[in-house]
Amino acid sequence: MEDSMLFVGCGNMGSALVRGLCRDNWHKKFRFFLFDQVLEKAKSLASSLGLEWVEDLSNLEAPRFIFLAVKPGDVREALLSLRDLSPAVFISTVAGAKIQDLEEFAPQGAIVRVMPNLCVEVGEGVVPVCFSPRVKVEEREDLLFLLSSLGWVFEAQEEELDLFTALSGSGPGFVALFIEALADGGVKIGIPWEKSLKVSVQTVAGGASLLKARGMHPAQLKNWVASPGGTTISGIKKLEEGAFRGLVMEAVEEAYKRAKNVGK
Repeated sequence: MEDSMLFVGCGNMGSALVRGLCRDNWHKKFRFFLFDQVLEKAKSLASSLGLEWVEDLSNLEAPRFIFLAVKPGDVREALLSLRDLSPAVFISTVAGAKIQDLEEFAPQGAIVRVMPNLCVEVGEGVVPVCFSPRVKVEEREDLLFLLSSLGWVFEAQEEELDLFTALSGSGPGFVALFIEALADGGVKIGIPWEKSLKVSVQTVAGGASLLKARGMHPAQLKNWVASPGGTTISGIKKLEEGAFRGLVMEAVEEAYKRAKNVGK
């Protein structure tokens, strides 16, 4: 049988991973199998991408890679149901589930922990990766190459993963809230909602792309835009009066506190 991948969990993260890998045509190099406790989720995603779904794991030959994108409370049951598919490399996106705990329920498998964000769907994700010692060098290299299709991939220590869960994992939610507020501001001054939202999304995407392309410090872009006595500095003053930056920092800190407790 040709090399295959099994995706266990077809919710938001599982779907983003599958779509991101298909975007770079990995489904033409590997055979993709999709599984979810709610069968209709796997069927719907598979049908939209021309992939295969699995209803019974006992009929499946051992895949090379198994992606676990389930809720923390479901990871034990999921791994126990996959024991017969070892040896395989398990790639877990489960927040708070440590390698040592995962190995207890997958004694024949090698564990990789990744903490991607939903932007992997469009190849613009942040993907910190932590390998267990059981993962072979060849498998590490192959996985890093595979995951590079999803965005910025880098190796991290396991104790750092909660930090990235808070910053890059929760970050898109914070950015989305800001974009919605920006669009609402446009409506308040008289721009129709649909146009205001499109302008807001493009403004944030363009600003991020400029920072990334030039390797600029955000303060430099802010200073470029804020001319003396102009519109931008007037708006920035209002944000500073509301402690905007401090609130964002506190949001990341709160997300980190929660990330540390998820596994417990």
